[in-house]
Amino acid sequence: MKWSLCFYTSLKKILLKRLSVREFIKDCVELGIDKLFVLAKDTESRVYFDTDLCEKAYDGGDLFEEIVRAARDVGIEVHAWFCLYPESVENPSKYLREHPEAVLVNKYGKTNWEEPTWSYIKREYSKLWVCPSHEGYREYLASLMREVLEKYDVNGIHLDYVRYPEALEGRYYCYCPRCLNKYEKEYGYSVYANDVIERRYFVSILCENVSESVEYFSDVAKVYGASISAYVFTDYVTAIESCYQDWPYFSQYLDFIVPTIYEVAPDYALFLIKKAINAVMHSGCKVMPAIMTSSSTRRSAKGGKRWSSDRSTKYILECINKCREASTAGAALFLYDTTSVDIIDELKETLSPGD
Repeated sequence: MKWSLCFYTSLKKILLKRLSVREFIKDCVELGIDKLFVLAKDTESRVYFDTDLCEKAYDGGDLFEEIVRAARDVGIEVHAWFCLYPESVENPSKYLREHPEAVLVNKYGKTNWEEPTWSYIKREYSKLWVCPSHEGYREYLASLMREVLEKYDVNGIHLDYVRYPEALEGRYYCYCPRCLNKYEKEYGYSVYANDVIERRYFVSILCENVSESVEYFSDVAKVYGASISAYVFTDYVTAIESCYQDWPYFSQYLDFIVPTIYEVAPDYALFLIKKAINAVMHSGCKVMPAIMTSSSTRRSAKGGKRWSSDRSTKYILECINKCREASTAGAALFLYDTTSVDIIDELKETLSPGD
C-alpha cells in the first residue's frame, strides 16, 4: 500500500489572497501530498461550503468546490474536515440558538451559556460547547456532512473535536440532564453521591456519548461510500482521562485515525505512534499521525525531555521518518496556512512525490 502524506488547510491563506488555489495545489503536488483535510466547519459556528443550514465563513463564490475540483484533477484526495462540538459564544449557529439545552453543564450546575468553556482561563478563549449526547445536534452535523457528500466530489469526512473539552478541574463536564439521566438509568447511581463507587462509572457514560456520535457519523459516510477518519489526542490514556475520547474503542467505526504528535521529541513520538498502532490493531483502523509544521510552541514551552520546541525542516523530517519506522499508513502535516514559505520550500527539496 502506498504511504500517504496529508496536509490540513483552513483555507486562510487563500481567503486572505496570499496565494491562489492553483498555487496551493502546485505546492501540494511538489510536496507529494496525496490527501487534503479541507476545513468544512470551524469552531466559530461557520462553514466553508455553500449551504442554507449554517452561516458561511466568507462572502463570494464556492471556494470549497474550487479546491475540491483542483485537487481531484491532479489525483489528490479531499476529506471534509469538521470541527464538531465547539461553537462561537458571540454568534452561535441557528440550530444552537433554537436548542439552547444542547450545551454542556459544568459540575456546579452552570450551563455553557452562563460560563462558556475555558472562559475561566481567559475570556477570549471562551467557547460554547455542545454535549455529544445531544442527538438533535448530532443530526444537525450529519445533515451538513450529507450536504458535502452530495454536492462535492470528496473522498471522506474527517472528524475533529470529537470529544469533551479539557478542564483545569477534574470531571468538570458534563452534568446536563441527558448525561445525569443516562447515568441513573444505566447504573442506578447519582454522580453527586458521596461514594467513590457510585461516581467512578460516570466516565464510561461520557466516553459512550462520544463513541456513539462517531458511530453515527460513520454510518452517514458509509451510505455515500466515503471514508471516515478522526483527529485524536495522542496518548489514549490522556484522551480518556481528560476529554472522554476513547479512540481505541471507537476506532472500529473509522478507516484511519490521526493522533497528534505535536511538539513531541522524535524518539518519544516513535513510542506514542507504536502505542497507537497497538491500540487500534483489533479494529483494522490505520494510523496517520499529525506532525506540527507551524512555529507554535505551547506544550514544549517549559522544556522536558519528551517535548521539542524545534520546528525546523529537519525536525519535521525526523518525525516523518519515525512514522515510517513504525509502519504507519502515512503522516499528516498541520497546518499549511501557518507553515512558513521557507519550510514548505525546504520540504519540497527533500520529500519526493510518490514515495
